Amino acid sequence: MIKLVRIDYRLLHGQVVFAWSKALGITRTIVVNDEAATDDFKKMSLNLSKPSGMKLNIFTVDETIKKMPKIEQLSDNIMLIFGNTGETLKFCEAYSKIEEINYGGLPNKEGAEQYSNAIHLVPSEVEDSKNSRT
Repeated sequence: MIKLVRIDYRLLHGQVVFAWSKALGITRTIVVNDEAATDDFKKMSLNLSKPSGMKLNIFTVDETIKKMPKIEQLSDNIMLIFGNTGETLKFCEAYSKIEEINYGGLPNKEGAEQYSNAIHLVPSEVEDSKNSRT
């Protein structure tokens, strides 16, 4: 069962690993990020970041979309983590069952508006976010 969908450019880090995982009883984390899924060093780093006992998958957006029927059948409590709003939108357009998206760190950048201490969105990210809500 999907318990949390989160956007966080840091992907897997302390707050995600310990706070969210513990609070929601997460047993499997699926990192959905094209860059991480195709970079062996990033995959290794992410695997080192997960707590022992937690299952971790790292897929591209397209792989995740394709695997969703199987993912839905898993008995795990699942957290999906996306690295950016664009990949989240692509996923949500293909998989319409996401009702809520949790925003983690999205760094400050030129042209971004600050929405909280850790969330800064440029206009295209705001549009992605609006369109991700089906």
